[in-house]
Amino acid sequence: MKKNILFILSHQPNPRFIKQINFFAKKNNVSLVYFNRSKSVPNLMDSLNKNVIINNVGNLENFRFNPNINDYINRLSIYIKAVKTIRKFNKLNNYNIILANNIDVLFIYIITGLGFNNCKKTYIIEISDLKEFVFHNSFVSKFVRAFERLIYNFFVDKLIVTSKKYYDFHFSKFYKKDVFVLENKISSEDILIPNKTKINKVYSKKVVIGIVGLLLRKDEYIKLFETFKDSIDIEIHIHGTGPFKYIIEEYEKKYSNIKYLGEYNLFLDSYKIYNSIDILYVVYDNSLISQNNKLALPNKLYEAMYFKVPLICSKETYLSEIINDLEIGISIDYKIDGEIENAVSELVINRKTIIKNFKKIPSEKYIGDNDCLKLSDFILKNK
Repeated sequence: MKKNILFILSHQPNPRFIKQINFFAKKNNVSLVYFNRSKSVPNLMDSLNKNVIINNVGNLENFRFNPNINDYINRLSIYIKAVKTIRKFNKLNNYNIILANNIDVLFIYIITGLGFNNCKKTYIIEISDLKEFVFHNSFVSKFVRAFERLIYNFFVDKLIVTSKKYYDFHFSKFYKKDVFVLENKISSEDILIPNKTKINKVYSKKVVIGIVGLLLRKDEYIKLFETFKDSIDIEIHIHGTGPFKYIIEEYEKKYSNIKYLGEYNLFLDSYKIYNSIDILYVVYDNSLISQNNKLALPNKLYEAMYFKVPLICSKETYLSEIINDLEIGISIDYKIDGEIENAVSELVINRKTIIKNFKKIPSEKYIGDNDCLKLSDFILKNK
């Protein structure tokens, strides 16, 4: 029996949600309500299943680092404006399952649904990142955490996290209901390989270091650029968009070996991107109050596994545990002079061994087809 499923998101669907929405749209009635993030999230709407009912309820941009009370008030005013639109949309549809990506949008749905909830509903939250309020001890952060617990205890039936460390660190303290770990793995149907041929990596004389994804770092990029600017042996290719795109554009103007290649579509462009780079740079500052970078497992890990591209990541992170265990990359402290150069040199020298290590990894470690089937059982089964 078909279910009526609503995805309500605080941003346009990224690749992870595109995959989920398309998967459930094959056998269910799926709708999408989202806030547009024009500056920070690429537009992949063309990759959605054409049967999905879509409603864009307005523009919403990211919080700044450690937001204050005025930031929350401004966001609340945007949400209030969206309530009328969402309520009208909600009134036309009876949803069995509501999946939200944070407590804000789930609370909005609950408010807009008052008065005409005429079918039993399952409320689900999927967490891909832990927000700043989890780690700070300001009055505002403590208040938001208290509100979060209230929403989870009274409304949330099921929780999905993209890293088990998120649950261990935060949610295990107060959430004791159903939990599902859905890592950011690749769907075998979603990556376009030309002519369905085998992935044949072509190496050039220069070593190409790639930055791929949302451009959310600053110092980490600058350190890489300063390390290799004007190198005749190293090129740096950047694919993506985000708040620090301007830093990259400034360096591209000055140095011929730093190339900004713009936005991309994960589903259409992954083969071209990963076949053009030799090393993937996934370095975060792990000294921040926020420990999200330490706990996360980014989708780039699974893309690197699929395309067999060695990684450079940060020490003392969950990502580094995985990479070091599988011996498919090197973890560094990017702030220490010489660590980036040494990592690149070691990865180039040991390239053949690392590729052999990639080939030993079972495909279920990075392809999530079976995970989607398990997710379906988790979401669709009765409470």
